[in-house]
Amino acid sequence: MTIEVFYCIPSHSDEVKSINIKSGTSIRVFIRDILGYEVETPVGVYGKLVRSTYIIKDKDRIEIYEKIIADPKINRKKRASYE
Repeated sequence: MTIEVFYCIPSHSDEVKSINIKSGTSIRVFIRDILGYEVETPVGVYGKLVRSTYIIKDKDRIEIYEKIIADPKINRKKRASYE
């Protein structure tokens, strides 16, 4: 079965890859064993966060998200208070 994987590398633009995997593969197995990422990496399917137990379906679009380092709302409040 074929899926598309979307991710962004800070030094590059967004990347899209088509990958063939076995049916019945979970997000946990895909992230850890196939991509080599940490299992705690946030992952979505068509823009919605999914648990690591989610079973990937044919033609799914897997999105790998970066962890948020700083809350944008807090950063805006800090910048506004300096002005």
